[in-house]
Amino acid sequence: MPRARITVLAIVLACVAGTATAQEFQPPSSGPRVGGGGLRVDLLGFSSRVGADVSDGGALVLGSAVDVAELWSPQVRLRPSFEFSATGNSRAFHVAAEVIYRFQSDRAPAIPYAGLGVGYFSRDSTSATRLGQTRVWLNVVMGFELAFRPGFNWLLEYHALDRLGRHRFLVGLSTRGGTD
Repeated sequence: MPRARITVLAIVLACVAGTATAQEFQPPSSGPRVGGGGLRVDLLGFSSRVGADVSDGGALVLGSAVDVAELWSPQVRLRPSFEFSATGNSRAFHVAAEVIYRFQSDRAPAIPYAGLGVGYFSRDSTSATRLGQTRVWLNVVMGFELAFRPGFNWLLEYHALDRLGRHRFLVGLSTRGGTD
């Protein structure tokens, strides 16, 4: 009896499969989102930069950031960032999560932005006068991007760390994967 049920089921499925048709693929719209709002997690942009920490006698800074989510609107972004700085006798790492407001769309020729974030800073020093430190602090970010090539922008950025006690000026390139 179980063999008969399987045979009947196979015949019914074969009949249904013969009348079923495939759906036509509709790619997602690349235009503006309808309704806006909410959270969109995606790789929206990436930037690399170099600059100087002008606090404590100055240091070379290398950094990177990734726009990983839109919060409430295409212009509000969540951006984790990483920076490494070094002088002759100390090295420092700074990892942060920042919320950035971009005043223009990604297609604009100039895009000013500003934001706030929380960062973790760790400095290792071999100097007797500058001890190592580890801190969590508030970041302030301001900058702008200028169109360079399709999909690539120059960026100039200012980072204020440690309640505006540490100042970093950076220049670099960014790319935008998202559309708005």
